[in-house]
Amino acid sequence: MDDPRLKLKKLIERALAKGGDLPLALLLEQLAPVKAMRELARKFGASPKGGYRIERAPANVLAPMLAEAKDPEQLGEVLALLLPRAEPVQRAPDAAAAADAAALLALREQEVRRLQKELDKAREGAARYLDRSADLQQKVDAAAREQAVLRRELDELKRAKKAPGAAAPGGDRALQNRVHDLEGEREGLLAADAALRRQRAHDQTRLRQLEEVVAELEPLVPKNRRRKKLPPPPEPEPEKRFRLPRFLPSFYKSLDGKDRKSVERAFAAILLFCTEGHGYPGLEVKQLGGQDTWSFRASLGLRVYFRPLPEGDIELLELADREEQHTTLRRLKEK
Repeated sequence: MDDPRLKLKKLIERALAKGGDLPLALLLEQLAPVKAMRELARKFGASPKGGYRIERAPANVLAPMLAEAKDPEQLGEVLALLLPRAEPVQRAPDAAAAADAAALLALREQEVRRLQKELDKAREGAARYLDRSADLQQKVDAAAREQAVLRRELDELKRAKKAPGAAAPGGDRALQNRVHDLEGEREGLLAADAALRRQRAHDQTRLRQLEEVVAELEPLVPKNRRRKKLPPPPEPEPEKRFRLPRFLPSFYKSLDGKDRKSVERAFAAILLFCTEGHGYPGLEVKQLGGQDTWSFRASLGLRVYFRPLPEGDIELLELADREEQHTTLRRLKEK
């Protein structure tokens, strides 16, 4: 009789019929677990009646036998079967919680990828702003030099005009207009340079924030799903030294077809690398293709390819566009 309602009904009927008297054997039979009664019978060394073995004896056979216990300790163990026991709760894995955790992990991975892309874009934007700022600074310097030359010429014309017997030069007004135009152009370039500097400061702040967020979220992503980190750049040398550049014929050949400004930027970058070394941030020095070929940035779209020499100098291989990097590396590898 496994139904609790039938057990309760039987106990109520017996209690009403006997004036509230319920024998211990009946309580054990209806309330005590059969498995626990079999264990006690085996522990007490009792033999069930009717030829039953202990592991097969039913509750109506075990209950009267245990109710006849006379020893106080044994009787206490028998009565303990009627008390409620806190059974360990074995919880199955919560499928909903596992699904929520998987969804949260996927969201974190997406957030890390999004922030990583934003971080890469911010770095590229900072590099572009650096190039543009350098170009504007060159234009400002050129305009300032031209303005100084024109001012000297204008002063000389004014002095010649005031000299006795000197004829008024016809280009005086045109020179003044030219100086005025150069002053306006210089002010415009300075304003653009200031705006670029503010934007660069904002981008650098955002870049640091993104790096901090990525550093916090990256440990939450499983190791097998993390983005592979690029090898760290070479450590800066303890002492600055000038690296002597050795220009190969292939480098001079690569200059054919390049405009003068690109060539000027290339040689300025070479001079900067020879004096500052790998640690200068604007050059973005890196090793390419797992071979002994390196590159640094001459401008946003130009790269200078070189090989380090044992004594610390460099061997300049080629000046090429950034979009042609794979073709350039394949050509240099075949040499």
